[in-house]
Amino acid sequence: MNKKPFIEILGAGPAGLSAGYFASNADIPIRIFEGTNKIGGNCRTIHDGKFSYDTGAHRFHDRQEDITSIVKDLLGNDLLKVEAPSQIYINGKMIDFPLNISNVLHNLNTDQIVKIITENMLRLAVRKNEVTNFQELAYETYGKTLSDMFLINYTEKLWGQPADKLDSIISGGRLKNLDPISLIKHKLFGAKKHKNIDGSFYYPRHGFGSIFETISNNIGSGSIVLNSPVSQMTHDGNKITGLFCGDKKYLDPHAVISTLPIDTMIKIMNPMPPDEILSIAESIKYRHLRICIFFLNIPFFSRNASIYFPEKKYNFTRIYEPKNRSAEMAPQEKTCIVIESPCDNDEELSKKNKIEYVKSVTNSLISMNLIKEEQIITSKTHTMKNAYPVLDVTLKKRKGKMLNFVERFGNLYVLGRNAKFEYLHTHDIFSQAKRLINKISEIHRGLKH
Repeated sequence: MNKKPFIEILGAGPAGLSAGYFASNADIPIRIFEGTNKIGGNCRTIHDGKFSYDTGAHRFHDRQEDITSIVKDLLGNDLLKVEAPSQIYINGKMIDFPLNISNVLHNLNTDQIVKIITENMLRLAVRKNEVTNFQELAYETYGKTLSDMFLINYTEKLWGQPADKLDSIISGGRLKNLDPISLIKHKLFGAKKHKNIDGSFYYPRHGFGSIFETISNNIGSGSIVLNSPVSQMTHDGNKITGLFCGDKKYLDPHAVISTLPIDTMIKIMNPMPPDEILSIAESIKYRHLRICIFFLNIPFFSRNASIYFPEKKYNFTRIYEPKNRSAEMAPQEKTCIVIESPCDNDEELSKKNKIEYVKSVTNSLISMNLIKEEQIITSKTHTMKNAYPVLDVTLKKRKGKMLNFVERFGNLYVLGRNAKFEYLHTHDIFSQAKRLINKISEIHRGLKH
């Protein structure tokens, strides 16, 4: 690089690369430190022969016109408009997701329908002023029967915690298109069902990771330093004074944007933060994500973008089929599916070796008549360590104390899903990065002039 970077960015995942993109467009010199040998973080696309798959069931939602326009400009004709709904597999049946009222009623028995209607009529009569956890939110919004059937089990599988111990922020819009009032009206009065629009999204032709590969190319490899985890971040109590990567030192940074998990960033600060802050950082729990990829000798596994599995007898939560996002992700007469299994270190699933894990998934899929063993060409597995923090009811307060501590440093900013422990979509990350770089650019312009 010809000029000393004005912004040092920690992490070349979606948040770090988004910040780098906007900074580069504003002609602000940057350097991005990435601890691994690849960019993209958990939004990478893996190319395996003629097959491709993402390390997550990612898709881009058109929620902010300015951000959508940026992604369209980046990818051009390689950004596809996709119509692919999802489904929930429960009790041997496929139910549309987001829930379609007619479809739900068709797949429930009379007792279940009566319970749903009764619970929601009572819920309307007696409403709570506030909820303190996810279970209360689910029951308050959808009633106990619907919640237990679709929300509670899935959520507890995903997070590894009882639903009443999880923060309500984890709802993430699940089942948002099922309005119980509309369900009751539909049952009693034949009211018109809601239009399902969530099966419509954008997706890159060659995988979701190509968004960030394109951004990386635009930034330039000279500004991205791979295999360079920041091991120490020095400070004087008011500002960050240096970054250490192995035996290399980068002193007196103008601005530092950290996209690292906030607890990770806290632990590399020197001098060490107060004991209370360190104790909070040490208390953060994470969920790992094991993924199993089946390469199948069939044209399609399903017509769904994703299939969700709330029943606890299956050790996975979701299956997505890349080919249903883009035909370029698999050969014409073949497909692949990606199975996601969240787990903790002490869970049985985490202790299974690769062969045992694949066998357990295979047996489940065969028992559900979703695949036949002879259709499997081969399989692979990956483990994404510490994929996401557990958002329990105590985290908001603990996170707030860490963020308050970080705010004392005038040249340090945190950005992204991991850095703030927030549920953010890709367009949210872009938007936050844009706002942050606009803020920092004012400082940059002031120093230039």
